[in-house]
Amino acid sequence: MQYATGQTIKIGDEVIADGMKGVVVCDFDNRKFAEGYETLDMPTIEMLGGGTLSSGVMIETVEAGMIHYVDGIGVIDFVQPASR
Repeated sequence: MQYATGQTIKIGDEVIADGMKGVVVCDFDNRKFAEGYETLDMPTIEMLGGGTLSSGVMIETVEAGMIHYVDGIGVIDFVQPASR
């Protein structure tokens, strides 16, 4: 996935997602996961409410916890890259 600027969303990026502070912890399109989130790599297991985690990103937000975003849904603004 990409930000509206065309920049690629990366694991560890600090973001504002629908007005909430958060960090990108999973990239399902590229099957990349932040340390401690590898157990979310389950592209064939149906989730509560339907669907699978086979695309998009997961963001751990301060206000609402984990939120799954797919292309075209929600607004994700880049704040700063992952701290190294």
